[in-house]
Amino acid sequence: MWIEILAHIGIPFAAGLVLLLIIAASDKSPIAWENCNDIALDLTILSVGASGGIFANPTLIKHLGENAAIYGILVVLCDFVLVGLLVYIRRWRKSPVSAASAVRDLFLGLLTVGLTAGVLYFGL
Repeated sequence: MWIEILAHIGIPFAAGLVLLLIIAASDKSPIAWENCNDIALDLTILSVGASGGIFANPTLIKHLGENAAIYGILVVLCDFVLVGLLVYIRRWRKSPVSAASAVRDLFLGLLTVGLTAGVLYFGL
């Protein structure tokens, strides 16, 4: 089971961290609280992509049965609700960004990863 979590969540998460480091290295300004919303949005994109991968897993389909597609759609829709919330927050954000609001954004982004990983963990 842990190898499936590594394959479907860990490797994409590591690739996302590498992408974040490349973006941070090429940006003119250092990473700051203002970047946390973008990082959270990247995490949600990662979660949506990982959801497609885990719901193609034969072990998960066998365990969840014919309802696997419904659970997959629900997970992706929950991720999209959190994406919408992050975009809404970003739209009305005032500068400078406080540490509390930046941590909230990161929490919402990590929540999408946790939701996808949790479904995989309990589904296997």
